[in-house]
Amino acid sequence: MYQQQYYVPKTTGTLTDTLLAFGAATLFHQYMQPHLQEEEVILKDGGSYFLIDVGVPVREEWLADSWKQQMLRFVVNAKNKVPDDLAPVARSRSVDETWEKFNQYQALRKQLRDEKLASNEIEQTSEDSKPKPDWTVVTYLGDYRMQAQALHNKLSEQWMRTNAQFPGLNLRTVFELFSSPMADWDAIAEGWKKTVGKGGFNHMVTASQLFNPHMGKGQNRAKANKLTMGNENVFWLLEFLKAVGLWEAAVPTINAGVRKTYILAPREIEITRHQQIFRRFRDRLWNEGVVKQDIMAALLYAEALLEQSIEDDEPDIFGDGGIANVVNGMGVATYQLLSANSYTMMNLAFLGLPDWMPIGTSEDAHQYVAILREHRERIRNIDEDRSEGYALLQLYRDFLSGNYLAPFYEFLAGYGSYLVSALDRSRFYVRPFSETYLRRLFKMTDPELTPILKDKGFRNVADAIRKSTLSLVYVDRRKRRYDIRYGLGQDLRRKAQYKEDFVQELTDFMHSFNDETLRVYERTKGEIQQRKLITTQDIERVVKLVDEHGSKTVCNLLVAFGYARDSREQTGEESKQTDEMEET
Repeated sequence: MYQQQYYVPKTTGTLTDTLLAFGAATLFHQYMQPHLQEEEVILKDGGSYFLIDVGVPVREEWLADSWKQQMLRFVVNAKNKVPDDLAPVARSRSVDETWEKFNQYQALRKQLRDEKLASNEIEQTSEDSKPKPDWTVVTYLGDYRMQAQALHNKLSEQWMRTNAQFPGLNLRTVFELFSSPMADWDAIAEGWKKTVGKGGFNHMVTASQLFNPHMGKGQNRAKANKLTMGNENVFWLLEFLKAVGLWEAAVPTINAGVRKTYILAPREIEITRHQQIFRRFRDRLWNEGVVKQDIMAALLYAEALLEQSIEDDEPDIFGDGGIANVVNGMGVATYQLLSANSYTMMNLAFLGLPDWMPIGTSEDAHQYVAILREHRERIRNIDEDRSEGYALLQLYRDFLSGNYLAPFYEFLAGYGSYLVSALDRSRFYVRPFSETYLRRLFKMTDPELTPILKDKGFRNVADAIRKSTLSLVYVDRRKRRYDIRYGLGQDLRRKAQYKEDFVQELTDFMHSFNDETLRVYERTKGEIQQRKLITTQDIERVVKLVDEHGSKTVCNLLVAFGYARDSREQTGEESKQTDEMEET
C-alpha cells in the first residue's frame, strides 16, 4: 500500500473504468501536492489496468495524518440542499444559478449579434459572462431525468461525515483498493464496513446509470447466475471516485432529447496538464447535431492538446509520435429520452482522435492546429438536417475515428458537389478546403502519396477540374464564359474502378475542357485571359501515376484537389464573400 505506483483494473472494459481511474488519479494528485516538488502525478494506460504514478513513494506516516478535502461538491437546487450542519464548510454548485448564468450569457451574445458586432468582438465582450467550463456537469447531474443528483450528494455527504468520524480511513482504503491490479475489493469493502461498525453509514450504494452506463437495471452482473430487473450495488468509495472522475474527465452534451457524454481515454498524461487541456476543451465544446457533435469533440480536444503543448513549449510529450501517445480517444455514452421522467442508455462507443502526424517540434504542432481549425470550420457549416449533409458527416466521422483515408476520399468527393451546390445558391459560408492544408494532410497520413502530389501533370489536371467547377461558382452568372461541370467529380470516381475506363473519362474531359477554352477565347476575341490547356503530356503523366499507384488513388486525389481552393487563385467575388464571412 505504501508505494509509488497504483493500479486501477479495467473490470468492465468500458468508460466506467476510465471514470474510476481519473477519480483515483485526481484524489492522489490533490493528496500528494504537499509531498511533491517537481514530480507529477501521471495516469497511464497499462493494458488490463490503468497505472497511476504518484511521483514519489508514499510513506506510512503520511496516511496517519488527517486529510479532509471535500473532493466532491454538492449539486443543489430547491429540492436538494446541503445538510444544515455541513453547510458552513461544504462547497456546492447551484443548478438554478448555473442555468441562469448560461441564459444570461446566451442573451448577451444574441444582443451583440443583433448589434452586428464581429465575431471576435462578441467573444471579447461576452468573455466575463461565460459560465464556468464545467457548467455542463452541474446541469447534467441536476437533470432529474438522469436520476443521479441524490446519489451524488449522498456520496459527498458520506465522504465528509466518515472523514470527520474516522480520520484517514477513507484515504487508506482508497490506497489499498489500488495497491495491486488483483486487490480484493470485496474484502477491502468488508474491512471498511467493520471499522465504521453500526454508525449509520452504508458500505454499499446503488450503482448509478450515469457512472455505470454499461449496467442496465442489473442485467450485467459480475457473475452470470441470473437475469433480473433489480438494481446493482457497489462499494460506495468506488462510486464516489467515479463521481469525482465525472467532474474531471467528462463533457456532457444534449441535443433534441439525446444526451451524449464524452469521457477522455488517456494513454499517458500528467494530471496537471490534463486539467489545463480539459478546461480549455470543455469551454469550447457546445451542443451540435448528433454526428457533428462527435466530430467537434475529437477536433476540439486535439486542438486544445496541441495548443497546450505549444504554450508549454513541450512537444516532447508526444514522444516523437502523435496525439495517440498522450490520449487514446474518448468513450461516448449516448442516452435517449424514451419517457418523460428518465433517460435510457442506448449506446456505448469509442471515438478516436485525429492522429495524423508525428509531432517533433512546436512548428509541427502549429501546422497541425491550422489543419484542425480548417477542418472544424468546414464541418461546422455542413447542414446535418439535410440527408446529403448527414451522409457527409458520417463519412468524415469514420475517417476521423479510424484514421484511414478511404472514407475521407468519399467525403471529399461528396463535399465537392455539396460545396458547388451551396455556392451556386449563394451560401458562401460553405467554403472549400485549401490545397495547401490538404497536401500537408495527405503527406502526413500517407507519405507514399507525395510523388503524386508533386507531379506537374497531376497538378495541371486538378487545376483544370477546379476551373471547370469551383472557380466558376464564384463568378457572377452574367459574367461567366464557361459552363460549370456539375457532377464532374462523381463522373470521374464512377469510372475509377478500372484503369481503362478512368483514362478514357479523363481524356474525354481533356478534350471537352480544351475545346471549350479555345471556343470561348475565339468568341471573345481574346478579351478574357485564356485558361491553361491540358496537354497530352499532362494526361500521359497522370496515366503513369495510375500505373504506379492505381486508378482509384489517383482519381480520389484529383477530385480532392480539383475541388480545393488554390491559394494562388482567388476571384474577386470569392475574396469579397470570404471577407464578409470573417466579419460575421
